[in-house]
Amino acid sequence: MPRPRPLAAVAIALLATPAVAAAAPAPALPDELSRDRLDRAALVAIPAVYRLEVETRVEGLVTEGGRRVPVPERARSVGRVGTAFAVSPQGYLVSAAHVVSPSAEELAASVYLQKLAIEGRPHSERGARAWVERTGARPTGVRLMLRTVRQADVSGDARRSRMLVPRVVAVDWGRDLVLLRVGLRDAPALALGAGRREGTRVATIGFGSDDPFSAPQRGELVPAVRKGALGSTGPVRGEPDRLLTRVSADVKRGDSGGPAVDQDGRVRGVVLVRLRAGGGAIAPSADITRLLARAGVQAWEGRTTTLFRSALSRMERFDLPGARADLRATIRSYPAHSVARREISRVGALQAAELRIAGTPRLRGGLLAAGAMAALASLICAVALWRMVTAAPGGNGAGRRPG
Repeated sequence: MPRPRPLAAVAIALLATPAVAAAAPAPALPDELSRDRLDRAALVAIPAVYRLEVETRVEGLVTEGGRRVPVPERARSVGRVGTAFAVSPQGYLVSAAHVVSPSAEELAASVYLQKLAIEGRPHSERGARAWVERTGARPTGVRLMLRTVRQADVSGDARRSRMLVPRVVAVDWGRDLVLLRVGLRDAPALALGAGRREGTRVATIGFGSDDPFSAPQRGELVPAVRKGALGSTGPVRGEPDRLLTRVSADVKRGDSGGPAVDQDGRVRGVVLVRLRAGGGAIAPSADITRLLARAGVQAWEGRTTTLFRSALSRMERFDLPGARADLRATIRSYPAHSVARREISRVGALQAAELRIAGTPRLRGGLLAAGAMAALASLICAVALWRMVTAAPGGNGAGRRPG
């Protein structure tokens, strides 16, 4: 096995070749060469994360007093973005139930927010929710139009990711969790981690953004990684009937349903709530286990994730040939693994940089010096051998007596 290379060698390699700079990850993605284990754990998790999109048609709004609120045609289609993640290579996904099936209050608030925006009036998500609470407004003529998932893709080309229609397998409305399934085999998946000790470092991964009307700058299918730590467990504001674990990561709208992973890449919970005071709240992994048990599903990461995890470990040790072999095996196991494809090009760039370093003038001078010393040693040996031969009886040297 090749000896581990120090991180300094990696830094030199990165500086030595423009090809590596060109292959650098987008700002939203962690670096696989980071010393922070949470960065590598997030890279392991990203391929198992999916962008969940739900489109619902609402014909109108009616207040608690029976007043009908006119809704423009363009405001009647409510699109919702959330996150899901795989817990089995057979395509079982976990997400938040309120993303898959929005409540009447959420639909009413979304329609009213869009109505205000289209009419050019002042609008905010908080203001729309306050109006719904004040008027008791509810949607009428609700129809689910479309529900799709697309796997995270860090290539920047969203067209490469297939659009899949998930089937609802089980729902736990009390814990706001849903189990979906799509037709995949050997897909990247995540194992569950136990415990919710305060202070445990985690990273939430999701497709959230501050502005629901604009696409994130990082790319439509590139999830955001937000670091934080687990906090206390108990009721949170607006969710008095559930025990949720607070998390300090700055979760956004659209992160709901995404995983909170620890430094080993194991899921500690599902993002459910964005707190007004900052951070969010997650349903602990024990709640996921209960949901899976009801459906007879076992959570495990599978072959593809295991291979990719091994590849990142080899990269950390700078075993580039081993990392390349594991990355190729990962892609053979699951060809749509966009992170593995990115990493295999990066490994190639690092190997090229290493060859450049091996060919520096200082090293070439050392090789020339070693060659000169070898030539000198050969010359000394040849002279010694010639003297031995000429000194022997019958030779032509000084040891021969004159005739």
